[in-house]
Amino acid sequence: APGTGLPARVHGAFVADASHGVLSAAQLRWPRVTAVSALAEGADTIFAEAALALDIPLRVVRPFRGYEADFADHETRRRYEELREAAESEERLPYVSRSRRAYKAGMRWVVQNSDLLVAAWDGRPGLGPGGTADAVQHAVAVGREVIHVDVSALAVRAYGESL
Repeated sequence: APGTGLPARVHGAFVADASHGVLSAAQLRWPRVTAVSALAEGADTIFAEAALALDIPLRVVRPFRGYEADFADHETRRRYEELREAAESEERLPYVSRSRRAYKAGMRWVVQNSDLLVAAWDGRPGLGPGGTADAVQHAVAVGREVIHVDVSALAVRAYGESL
């Protein structure tokens, strides 16, 4: 996986296992759990698939019109479309094209609509607004719990109240 020094299959399997574990623990903690995702390629998609596998309802956000173009190959676009179809709702933000502002608004929507942010991330500073680092920083600032699925250390850490 980029930036981790690990093969993508190791990274993906770790994120899948961690997502399943965090979501299973959330089901024990709260009477109703809903997963929220922007469905970005990679960890967002893996998290959404884990939620659906546990029969957890999924809410998604589309940051801008034409977001599906972010999914360059047939397989990733197919997964995106299947997850969109399986979602109980889709929030469509008003942005008409790809921009840092649209991505940032999408991540802010995810944080604002979550009690707990699950962030698969290498812990490095972000390259700009709208990425995982920005989402984690915003979640902490607004008092959300954060579960850090650390893809560099292959560890899961909780900040705030823990599951």
